[in-house]
Amino acid sequence: MTIGSGIGLMILGAILAFGIEPDAIGGVNLQFIGYILMIGGLVGLLIGVAMMSRRTGPRRTSRTEVVEQNATSTGTETVRRSDNVIE
Repeated sequence: MTIGSGIGLMILGAILAFGIEPDAIGGVNLQFIGYILMIGGLVGLLIGVAMMSRRTGPRRTSRTEVVEQNATSTGTETVRRSDNVIE
């Protein structure tokens, strides 16, 4: 559930809870259904915000590359460069 759908559920629940008479449809309590939708929308909104904050955190990457490789009399010498990047 995204942030927009959580807000939409809260709006729909508020309309049912406060904007329509509770006995408009016989046998169905629209006020209670409105409260349920508002609670569900709030939960969805909180989950959406939590998921968004997890995605936008800093990302740490490490990269190693061979810069130079020389043949010497005792063997092969390899020069490596390592970078740690925080995005």
